Amino acid sequence: MPAIDLVERSVARHGGRQRWERGGTLVIQPATLTGFIPRAKGVGRTFPLPPRMEIALGQYKAVFRDYPKPGAFGEFDNGRVALRSTDGTVIEEDPNHRASFDGLQKNRHWSPLDALYFFGYALSYYHAMPFDLGRTRYVSLQGSALTVDFPPEIHTHCTRQTFHFDETGLISAHDYVAEIISPWARGRHRWLNYENADGLMIARTRDVRALLLGWQSPLVALHAEFRAVHVEG
Repeated sequence: MPAIDLVERSVARHGGRQRWERGGTLVIQPATLTGFIPRAKGVGRTFPLPPRMEIALGQYKAVFRDYPKPGAFGEFDNGRVALRSTDGTVIEEDPNHRASFDGLQKNRHWSPLDALYFFGYALSYYHAMPFDLGRTRYVSLQGSALTVDFPPEIHTHCTRQTFHFDETGLISAHDYVAEIISPWARGRHRWLNYENADGLMIARTRDVRALLLGWQSPLVALHAEFRAVHVEG
């Protein structure tokens, strides 16, 4: 099946199934976070940019260190979010934070808990791709663009997404709707500046452009640069 062959080629190019199953913690040090969505949601005002993010590979878990203040930390665990003090005491938590974005609540500025949910799920599932594409339902394949439906247990932007692959098998971009922002928040997310981190290929630049009627506009929805990435464990 061409779709399966494409995914397996991509898995091999991103480091291989054996390396992925070895697991570990992906450590990301963000450098910048810009674009109209972070600005509109309050980066640097209502929530800070974490200096260190730790992604438990394959587990859909993340820890943001020194967040939202030095010594404190935030936890994302398969949809549950919690902010903890320096001694681990829970300051604020929500087992189903996605529900808080229903209706007009999508328009709010983000609190530290809101940003923890959005970036926690986003980074967790981005870095599970292409290895977890086998958990999705393949909808269509057009050239090197694979459209899939995600199962409900995976916290992600939306159910249906399209992944684009370059000639070597690396993910070059993917299209989605960031539903907790708006039903109109359709973007093309470009995966750029790949680096080999302990055998896994990690994109250190993530650039999201607004999609208008399927056309990639020059409008920068979000642009993130990672100063460094490495895998521990």
